[in-house]
Order: sequence, then structure tokens, then C-alpha cells
Amino acid sequence: MAEPFIPTIKWHIKVLAVLLALCAAAFFVVSFAAKKLPPQYQKKTPAPETTPWLD
Repeated sequence: MAEPFIPTIKWHIKVLAVLLALCAAAFFVVSFAAKKLPPQYQKKTPAPETTPWLD
């Protein structure tokens, strides 16, 4: 029978680093793709009088 897999701290750090890199890459890809959308889908800034706490 094979020994059970017991992850070490080094293994956890590698896996978390890979996950962080994948999430960051996905964020930048989606962000870049969102900027290429037509103007009606772009992020809109609210009027200053409707959100005075943002000034």
C-alpha cells in the first residue's frame, strides 16, 4: 500500500503562489478585455450631485 500524501509548508507555499499568479493573470486579462468593450458597456462615473461623499 502506498504512503499517504502529507503536504508540507513548502508545498502549500508553491500551490498558493500558483493560485495567486493565476488569479492575477485572470484579473488582468478580464480587465484588458473589459476595456475593449463598446462605450455603452464601459464603467460610468456618477454625477457629483448624486454622490457628494465621493468628492
